[in-house]
Amino acid sequence: MSDAAPARWVALLAAVTAVSLLHYVTPADNPALHAIYQRLYYVPVILGAYWFGARGGVLVAVLCSLAYAPHIHVAWSQNAAYTASQYAELLVFLSLGFAVGFIATRERRLTNRYREAAESLERANRELRESGEQLRRAERLSALGEIAAGLAHEIRNPLAGMKGALEIVGSRVKPGTPEAEFSAIAAREAQRLEGLVQEFLDYARPRPPHPRPDELPQVLRRVAGLLGPEAERAGVVLAIDADTAPSGPPVDPEQIQQVVVNIVLNAIQASPKGGRVRVRSRAEAGRAVVEVTDQGPGMSPEAQARAFEPFFTTKERGSGLGLAISQRIVAAHGGTISFGDVPGGGTKVEIVLPDAGSPPADA
Repeated sequence: MSDAAPARWVALLAAVTAVSLLHYVTPADNPALHAIYQRLYYVPVILGAYWFGARGGVLVAVLCSLAYAPHIHVAWSQNAAYTASQYAELLVFLSLGFAVGFIATRERRLTNRYREAAESLERANRELRESGEQLRRAERLSALGEIAAGLAHEIRNPLAGMKGALEIVGSRVKPGTPEAEFSAIAAREAQRLEGLVQEFLDYARPRPPHPRPDELPQVLRRVAGLLGPEAERAGVVLAIDADTAPSGPPVDPEQIQQVVVNIVLNAIQASPKGGRVRVRSRAEAGRAVVEVTDQGPGMSPEAQARAFEPFFTTKERGSGLGLAISQRIVAAHGGTISFGDVPGGGTKVEIVLPDAGSPPADA
């Protein structure tokens, strides 16, 4: 029932009462006025039917009949023919209430259907426009990716020559001199540029995985060895439970190592000095799960939603491709990668790989 329904019922009752009072206060020897009053009953009957449907119209017609019937019996009982016509008028009230209510309900339903159809058509048109825009954007990104991949491939060869030249220059300059410092800076930037070029190529032209069994524990041990010094320099405790890793599923060790290194390195960089990054693995319902948690500030819902978008990054000097490449690698293995929050602060990343081996011991 709408908010206006009580007020409408009060108005209908008031109208029925007013018309009935006019009948009772007007002398019976004035049939012309009574005929007019009788037609006035149609107003609340029609309004009740229009507002509340067939049930409302019939209910108001019943109220009018109950209010008018005693007057018929008292005022015109001596005129049997006229009395019969007045009682027949009560049936007209009921028929009118039902008919108008039925038509009003049908009209309202049709209007709602037309409105819903129009809204559905508008939604479909909007989705079609958005899909078209997404398709055009995807085509532009695809063309841009091809161009970027070509440029990256062309840059890589001269960059390798530059690195070699810088290594020769660095080996011949005297330590502690400005030349040595500038040579070291150039070598670091060349190394960073080479990493960016490789990330572009990995994303634009990913290779299919070559899974091998029983590689996951070895992957985690290698990650511990690779990133242990990085964690020490950042003042972060790195704990990797490699010995509890499930033996399956078969994975491409180089690709999965790239994924875990990327995730753990992000966790180290996000953690404060004295913080802790933990990598745990377990078998769960036929799957291997690698979980990385840190004690950093966490990620906003917007950042989590966009984390796997190419070129999206919250770092000052990030390419925004690491997580996008990681998601592609995990998806190529038939798995998933997702983010979550850690109670008390921090971020949790879960890498789920299907067809895990037997459950490991408790971590």
